[in-house]
Amino acid sequence: MVRAVTAVLAGVALLVVAGGVALEATAEAQAAAEAPGRRGPRGRLRLVSQTPWVAPGGTFSLRIGIGEVHRPEATELWVSIHEAISSRSQFRQTLDDQRLGTVVWRRAPVALATIEPDEGGAIPVTVDLRGAGEPSDPDRPDLNRAAVHPVRVELRDASSGEAVEGFTTHLVRTRDDDAAALAVAWVQPFGAPPALRPDGTVAIDAAVGDDLAATAQLLGEHPAPLSLVPTPETLDALGATRPDLLDELRGSLDGRQVVAGPYVDIDTVALSDAGLGDEVAAQRERGAEVVASALGVAPEGATLVGDADDVAPGALGGVERLVAPEEALVPLERSLTLANPFLVRTEDDRLVEAAAVDPGLAAHFTSGDDPVLAAHHLLADLAVVAYDSPGLARGVVVRPPQGWTPRVELLATALGALRTGPVMRPVTLDELFDEVPKAMANGTELVRSLRPAPDPSVDVPAMEARAVRGEVTSFATMTEVPAAVAPLERLVLVAGAEGLTGDERRAYLRGARRGIAERLDGIDILSSGSFRLTSREATIPVTLVNGLDAAMRVSLSLESDKLDFVDAEPGATGTATIPLVLQPGNTPVVVPVEARTSGEFPLLITLRSPDGNLDVSHARLTVRSTFLSGVGLALSAGAGVFLCAWWGRHWRTARRDRRLVEPPR
Repeated sequence: MVRAVTAVLAGVALLVVAGGVALEATAEAQAAAEAPGRRGPRGRLRLVSQTPWVAPGGTFSLRIGIGEVHRPEATELWVSIHEAISSRSQFRQTLDDQRLGTVVWRRAPVALATIEPDEGGAIPVTVDLRGAGEPSDPDRPDLNRAAVHPVRVELRDASSGEAVEGFTTHLVRTRDDDAAALAVAWVQPFGAPPALRPDGTVAIDAAVGDDLAATAQLLGEHPAPLSLVPTPETLDALGATRPDLLDELRGSLDGRQVVAGPYVDIDTVALSDAGLGDEVAAQRERGAEVVASALGVAPEGATLVGDADDVAPGALGGVERLVAPEEALVPLERSLTLANPFLVRTEDDRLVEAAAVDPGLAAHFTSGDDPVLAAHHLLADLAVVAYDSPGLARGVVVRPPQGWTPRVELLATALGALRTGPVMRPVTLDELFDEVPKAMANGTELVRSLRPAPDPSVDVPAMEARAVRGEVTSFATMTEVPAAVAPLERLVLVAGAEGLTGDERRAYLRGARRGIAERLDGIDILSSGSFRLTSREATIPVTLVNGLDAAMRVSLSLESDKLDFVDAEPGATGTATIPLVLQPGNTPVVVPVEARTSGEFPLLITLRSPDGNLDVSHARLTVRSTFLSGVGLALSAGAGVFLCAWWGRHWRTARRDRRLVEPPR
């Protein structure tokens, strides 16, 4: 029995130990699953800089940033150059580390622990290309023609050879012939969401202000030709809050084209469909005025740089040159990327010069979290387009996508390379249209069609917008001080901004109405109560007050069905309209009148805007007329004669009756 019990206890102990081992193994496996690679090498790679263009016999340099390295002694840096890319579709796949092709050169792996960083903390890598006619050298790759080569940079586990981190960039081998460089029209937006608030205050978010400042500084440091498309509302806001930044932007415009757009980013189709086509025109007109005033340039107003909701066939009135996203156009069946301007037919059967923004080029602005690598992907993509048809003069538009937050490293890298590169040349939009021939189709210039306008999905309070626009226009007729009207105008324009809800739009419109009311509150009619007329012809005094610090034009309107206004236009019986300029303070006005009759009746007095569409103030006077007219005198005399005759007759009749009746005894 004792032996049996002992055996059982021993078995239980073994189970407990085994269970403990199993639990420990499970815990280790779970920890490994939760933190993969924790025990092996790991790290983060980023591209700090690289040579954008490499000539035959030149040097390709990379500077690589490495961080979060675990076990550098067990980690190696690998760099390999692959065969030339044969098509743009293959290039796109290399961005996902696919279809890299055969390795044509590989640097011998180097342990991270043995690499000395440069002064900037980056790891330098240099590759010398073999020149034409030079002897074979395994350390110098022979890239014997102009092409784009994928370059793979990796961190690998030294023991297993497995890649733990990596990225793919590209080496652009330049031409050694005189083929025309690809014209690149860089369209640079400069703007932010509206800084104007419905209450009329202006506030630029601190982070947004920093982005604008960095972009302005960068544009000044990299004077490559380009086309700047500023948001006019942003320029107004900078003028009020950051005039120094506006000065810096102004100083970067030499040799560059400035394209005026609407005052704020708008959904042209939605506004037009809401019957606010005049508001679209007002946006463009005011936008051009602000750009000219703020930047001191004559902006290009006949060129429209638009998005899909701006370039509907019926929204191109006054547009002569158009830059549109490719997705706004009916697709083409072409084997090569379209890299030439073309024509677009408008709703009124005009032909407008146009260029498309390639979606593949635009995608580089938002890809990944390494802006320098994204810039070199963009440059390599442009080189692939340039090498598609080296014998033709071609050009493309590069434009960041709508709403893109500027990344200074990307802009600095790309603009700096464009200015120095032999593969492509930076141009303005006007230069692109003037110097690059139009695409041809079947022997004639290519005419493309715009897609139908997308159904608008925004809430536009059209009736209220039209009403408030009319009130602001009427207020403008009252003053010669533009500064009094501009804040109201801006509120109405911002109410049309894309991305606002219906309630937000109404808040801006209410703000404009509130602003008008506050300004008109100082203009009033002091006359009230009653006024007595003792003769047929008289004058009625009216006192008007202007509590503002500037003269105001008004229209004084008088109305009464018992008075004629002596100075009124013929045929305006019972009404009079008197144009006036009210200086600050009180203005007495004497109104000559003729009373048609005696009695008590109202006189209505109204102050309006000169166009008569905006009521400013109202007053009501009670007029008591006590004079007797000629007809009244005749009637009174006749009545008196009648009464006298009646009383005389009554007196005689009564006297006779008293004689006929015997007096009482």
